[in-house]
Amino acid sequence: MVWREDSSTQAGFLGVETRVASPRIRRNIEFDSTPTVNQENRDRLVFQRYDPFTQAGLLSTNDNQVKALIYLVREFHESLADRLAALFNAAKAEKSTSPGISYGSLVNFYDFLRMQSKIKKPVLSLTPDYNIYASWRAENRVFSAHFLPTGELRFVLFKPNPRHPKRKIRIAGITTSDALTEIVSPKSLNGWVFHER
Repeated sequence: MVWREDSSTQAGFLGVETRVASPRIRRNIEFDSTPTVNQENRDRLVFQRYDPFTQAGLLSTNDNQVKALIYLVREFHESLADRLAALFNAAKAEKSTSPGISYGSLVNFYDFLRMQSKIKKPVLSLTPDYNIYASWRAENRVFSAHFLPTGELRFVLFKPNPRHPKRKIRIAGITTSDALTEIVSPKSLNGWVFHER
């Protein structure tokens, strides 16, 4: 901060002329920046914040994380990993700057697979936000789950009502992967979502 003397000012009701010191601040700060403290190099105290979508290195890092996680899915279900790789490649071919598959959504799906080891292969697709959408279908039954990057999943279940054959049971909600089996009984999903336990 540099101080400079201002021109003389009147002290109002006293009628006395005084000199007032006012601060003059040097501003070399860019608008889209993040202030930081750097003890080694005091000349550069502000680092510019970059837009991650324009950084090729960051995009390739995200791509590598997604590919590594797809490789881990292969341990559980090889055909699911192949489908995820195909979805990733199709999304990248459609728009090269896209994430392909949302990394957070893929982590959520991977956690779900680790907890549910006897799961059957679902029909996989991507939402417009590149999140994973899995659906299991059987005669008069549907169970679908939208794996959100926040660790939650939106789900819907349609199945026949055993007490009223002309009616259906419909359940929908949002939960975490680990709490899904507390909301939807695994017995009701045996044989079409899960292999027989």
